[in-house]
Amino acid sequence: MNEEIQRTSKVEIKDREFSKELVEVLMGEEGTESLEEEWMPVAEAIEDPDRLPFLVSEIMDMEKSKELRQALVRVQINAQLKRDQALDLYKKQLFAATTIEILLYGRLRLKPRKRKRKKGKSEEEGEEPEEEESTKGVKGGEEKEVENG
Repeated sequence: MNEEIQRTSKVEIKDREFSKELVEVLMGEEGTESLEEEWMPVAEAIEDPDRLPFLVSEIMDMEKSKELRQALVRVQINAQLKRDQALDLYKKQLFAATTIEILLYGRLRLKPRKRKRKKGKSEEEGEEPEEEESTKGVKGGEEKEVENG
């Protein structure tokens, strides 16, 4: 388990320990006491993203809800905002949250948009096209390589 998680205060829910910050982000304004048992696989996968492969079946059997999707979006936003504090941890949490959202909902609510080239400028004028940040895309549950350029 990540050292950053170990240093934060913990909350025990249904005989499992989670970081208080994670539960607060997942539950939003509802508070740490309201984490439902059915959300435990998601909380566990985000708390320790290395466990995600072992929780996929439980996660895919979960009931989809507006509240769960909002929780996943909150985790993604939190991970992006705090990635400079503990890069490895928040990159893994972002990966876990986006993977879970794709598994359950088929697409990301906060998906990155492709940048469009401005008309009238060409590569001959000495400007190199900017490379996309993401090199992988997910479509229909399959991973495929996305060509940049």
